[in-house]
Amino acid sequence: MEKAYEKLHFHERIDYWYKPTQKESLAILLCRILEVENESIKNFFLVAFAQILKTCSIWLQKSIKPTRDLKKKDYDVLSTFLQQAKKMLKKNDAFCKILSQNVLDNIENFRKIACQDARNVPCENEKASLIVTSPPYVTSYEYADLHQLPLYWLGHLDELAQFRKKFIGSSATQRKETKLHSDLANEIVSKLGNNKKGREVRNYFADMYETFVEMHRVLKPQGKACIVIGNTNFKGVEIQNAEVFVEQMQTIGFQVFDIIKREIPSKMLPSTRDSNTGQFAKVTEANLTLAYPTEYILIMQKQ
Repeated sequence: MEKAYEKLHFHERIDYWYKPTQKESLAILLCRILEVENESIKNFFLVAFAQILKTCSIWLQKSIKPTRDLKKKDYDVLSTFLQQAKKMLKKNDAFCKILSQNVLDNIENFRKIACQDARNVPCENEKASLIVTSPPYVTSYEYADLHQLPLYWLGHLDELAQFRKKFIGSSATQRKETKLHSDLANEIVSKLGNNKKGREVRNYFADMYETFVEMHRVLKPQGKACIVIGNTNFKGVEIQNAEVFVEQMQTIGFQVFDIIKREIPSKMLPSTRDSNTGQFAKVTEANLTLAYPTEYILIMQKQ
């Protein structure tokens, strides 16, 4: 007799990343979550489910690259899921405590979630008062690779190579003409050269410029865009993302309202880079430099 969870569609790559017992336990859990009738609760559980997929796979623990560890210990799926759900509940309670009662009483009116490309936002002209965002960090890692497991399990990904092309700064993107609207950006790309990394950074600055144009469109006059970004160094080339962003945004019609500089807090980002090869490396290895030692919070105002 066919089991309920066997009716789910499983991408072939799931077998590459999961042992049979782990796959079965996760499939049973996902099937039960999908049976939840309350959409808000179901979505909450799906987020918790997505958060444990890397831990319960044979993906090398704490690795940002898709590397398999065939000797990785098996994590108990249910206990790991419950631990994640409790952690999310605790954080949600803390967040609710800082919200005003007016927001809590009218949460459905304040909340609208849409999945869309930042270069094409489903918003009317001059509707937003504030934009807060932390865009991808160029030269850090392949975001498509990092997030592939939840997408495979939830049926949102068929071909990884095609999926990569959708991401900002993808070296797979082919452009007939690229205008960066920043002298500094052009200088950085020239120093990197006509190679994969040079194309990646060029595409990144071009894509980010398009997001800034969209920000300017949806913001009201005097509206503000707050952007968290870090600078880095790749093989001796200073990649000054913050400075490039300011140049690009000023050409569109933004002005600097404030720039806040802060040391990088603990987060899941590659922290060290080999200064010779430019590749990310373990903190125990010699000849290392911090990849993103400082973050900038750019507060730009639409004129």
